[in-house]
Amino acid sequence: MKRLLLLILLISVALPAFSQILPFRSYSIERGLSEAVVNEMMQDDEGWLWIATGYGLNRFDGFQFTNYYEENGLLSNKIHALFQDEDGLIWIGTGAGVNIIEDDSITTHPDLSALESSSILEIFEDDRGEFWFATDGQGVWHYDTAGNLTQYGEVNGMGDDRVRDVVEDREGTLWFATRDGLTSLKDGNFRTYRMNDGLPDDKLRDLHLDKEGELWIATRGGLSHFTDGSFQNYTETDGLINNRIQSLSPDKEDGLWLGTEEGVSHFVDGNFKNYSVEQGLSNNIVHATLLDREENIWFGTFGGGISVFFGDHIRNYTIEEGLSNNVITSIIEDRDGNHWITSYGGGISKYDGETFTNYLEQDGLVDNKVYKAIVDRENRIVIGTRWGLSILHNGSFYNFDETELPYRKIRALAEGDEGEGFWLGTYGEGILHLKDGKFRHLQEQDGLANNTVLSVERGDDGSIWFATYGGVSRYLDGEFTNYTIRDGLPNNGILDILTDRDGNMWFSTFSGISMLDGEEFVTITEEQGLPDEVCYFILQDDEGIFWIGTKIGVVRFDYEVYREATNEGEQRKAFKLITQDQGLIANETNAGAGYKDDSGILWFGTVGGLTRFDPSRAPMNSAPPKVHIENVNISGEPVADRRKVRVSSENKNIGIDFIGISFSAPEQVLYEYRLRGSGEGWQQTNRRSVRYSALLPGDYTFQVRAQNNDGLWSEETATLSFTVMAPFWMQWWFIMLVIVVLVGIMFFIYNYYRVKKMVDIERMRVRIASDLHDDVGSALTEIALQSDFLQTTDVGDQVKQSLDQIGTQSRKIVSSLDDIVWSIDARNDTLGDLTDRMQDYINNVLPQKEVTYQFDDLDMSEKITVSMKENLYLIFKEAVNNIAKHSDADKVEVILKDRNGSFDLYIHDNGQGIKPERKSGQGLRNMEMRAKRIDAGIEFENGEGFTVHVFGKGM
Repeated sequence: MKRLLLLILLISVALPAFSQILPFRSYSIERGLSEAVVNEMMQDDEGWLWIATGYGLNRFDGFQFTNYYEENGLLSNKIHALFQDEDGLIWIGTGAGVNIIEDDSITTHPDLSALESSSILEIFEDDRGEFWFATDGQGVWHYDTAGNLTQYGEVNGMGDDRVRDVVEDREGTLWFATRDGLTSLKDGNFRTYRMNDGLPDDKLRDLHLDKEGELWIATRGGLSHFTDGSFQNYTETDGLINNRIQSLSPDKEDGLWLGTEEGVSHFVDGNFKNYSVEQGLSNNIVHATLLDREENIWFGTFGGGISVFFGDHIRNYTIEEGLSNNVITSIIEDRDGNHWITSYGGGISKYDGETFTNYLEQDGLVDNKVYKAIVDRENRIVIGTRWGLSILHNGSFYNFDETELPYRKIRALAEGDEGEGFWLGTYGEGILHLKDGKFRHLQEQDGLANNTVLSVERGDDGSIWFATYGGVSRYLDGEFTNYTIRDGLPNNGILDILTDRDGNMWFSTFSGISMLDGEEFVTITEEQGLPDEVCYFILQDDEGIFWIGTKIGVVRFDYEVYREATNEGEQRKAFKLITQDQGLIANETNAGAGYKDDSGILWFGTVGGLTRFDPSRAPMNSAPPKVHIENVNISGEPVADRRKVRVSSENKNIGIDFIGISFSAPEQVLYEYRLRGSGEGWQQTNRRSVRYSALLPGDYTFQVRAQNNDGLWSEETATLSFTVMAPFWMQWWFIMLVIVVLVGIMFFIYNYYRVKKMVDIERMRVRIASDLHDDVGSALTEIALQSDFLQTTDVGDQVKQSLDQIGTQSRKIVSSLDDIVWSIDARNDTLGDLTDRMQDYINNVLPQKEVTYQFDDLDMSEKITVSMKENLYLIFKEAVNNIAKHSDADKVEVILKDRNGSFDLYIHDNGQGIKPERKSGQGLRNMEMRAKRIDAGIEFENGEGFTVHVFGKGM
């Protein structure tokens, strides 16, 4: 028994030396996961990955975890189940009932309060839109569309009250995985299948219905397939890694990924392929499995967090798997199918597909620091080291001593045509041509571009090409032809040479790659989309795709796509970067450390080990990213409500964080964004945030989309609308206020000068009136008096008659001048002055007549214009004169009244009116003319006396 235990221990210790590291990527507490025990996983319609743990709920975007706990609204921190319904709501099964996530808020449903005493292990929505809740000890609860909650358990026919999973088949039959058999519910009837019906074990954990509608059952006794009423079972004897299966998830071909208590099994076509911690899984106890929309498979473990697996097209080897050193410098394949791996410090290793055999100095190798190895025509391994040349044949080394080979740093090797021997490139000592046991030395003085040679390649025409630190040298018929930057190379430091299947020469350099098609160079650098400038090696696979080793990973380069691209964006689709996150053992490769073997497998040598890569099985990411705006902040303060974002005028600094969810290569997602309203076009970036400051006031819309590592753009564009508020001095109300103030100032200034001018005019009118009255009036009065005086003297009749005419005319002029002075004088501009003047005149002209006055609704203090006052008075005066001369009236009625801003003036007499032959008299025409001057109307009524009616707007 002790020997058996010792044997098991030795086997367990030895296994890692023969295992392979596969492309697993793991996340646990140190990366932000709330707990390392994962019970369930789900990817929602928006691309987020949800992880249910024993302590909290997590949402993952590829970079960071968002954690939710009881303080965020969860009924319990222990999460067992996750489900997204057809309406997009996320249902959470906790240790104390059910939560729902809606609009980023965690809520509870009042109809489900009865479940708060239950631990919910599974949530399922059937074809009728009704929900089923599987519990740990209280059976299953049915929540129908009417809001009724019904419980079913053992008493109703369930196999056990502990229910792990629920599915529905095409016929509408519900299947329940219980801790005591498989229960079906059809047409209201329960039926339970157990071990005596063919199940391998009664304790069930998970269920899956495949594309054919057939049921697969995860049990503690293996995998069971239920079809045509019978069970077909698969166990450890069939290759299953462990019989205790925890979870089932389909792959894209309807194979199954099985999470067990001893690792993972992939079941395809009746065969199992197994994976465990030895291949990179974070923990062997796997509770949950999930195939995401990019066809990556995720494993939720007990204590190891979550692991994502990208496929076994990549296998990695390090010193833990048997290599003697991790700094790999070259890889070759001999005629027996063995691979030989050289390392800088670990000699050379032979890999037969299962184990590594290492050859070091103690085995006869000239030096452990090996640069390059090739297989010659005799299936010998020719090895270039830091301290000379070794040839390995039939397990024995032949080394060249210092006398035979004085130049020791053999950096590059190539075998010439048959009988042409070997070409050796050295570090700083030029080229050595070994033929018939003798060395010929070629250096810069012989025409070589530079004495440091890193790669040697044979041309189809018998030429030999050398990659040097001074450019490319082509040697043919004893002559060198050199190519440098001046000829089109991106850099003179050449690291590797490749002849492609079309006969073109490719050169990898410190500044990109270049292709010589026989006539000219085609150079490709970072400006054209190459992810890194330092290119250590270049390979071409069987499909014609190029693979370039860089310091940040290996680049897949599709030259046909690049050549046919019409713009820079399409050119970038030709490049795809493979890094540690996609399974590469290390990102930094080594010069010349790339190889394609006879099976089409690519081998990449890095500073951290060896990667075996099968390009024919490498997945392409056909799922475009789901892009989201995650956070918005203004001056560092988060914005809670994004429906109406306003940026104040005091601080116009807005930051926007966004994410394109792509789990295959999250760090390689490319973003394109623009800010509509700012005038800028689309901008590209690898960063996941952008900040704007000092934006002009206005409305803006931020748009962002994402591109995955295979060049697919997101189908939707995430948007955010916001408004930058104008400062108060640019607000409409402030502008209106300023306009009103300016108009007010202008009006004030205008009124000030208008009033001042009116005052000046009034003063001038008073002065003119005074001058006319005092000077002209006095002079005319004096003339009249003098004429009267002269008439009393002894003068002739003719002179007396003239003097009488002068006196009469002077008095008439004085009377007219009196009217003019009254009109001009600003002191007589009120309505009361007008009515007083009218009464004085009519009383003087018609002293014997009965005159009545009616002045209605008039403000006698109201001022009227000179034109209105003068013309209205003269119309009145003309009418009174006509009455005096022609009417024979004994009664006169004068009416002046205000009619809501308009006026009416009536002068009516009871005389004989105007005879027909006088209707066109000069007096009437004068009245009409004066009415027009004040924009007033005038009417004459000839009947029962005569009436003059003047009417107009305002006084």
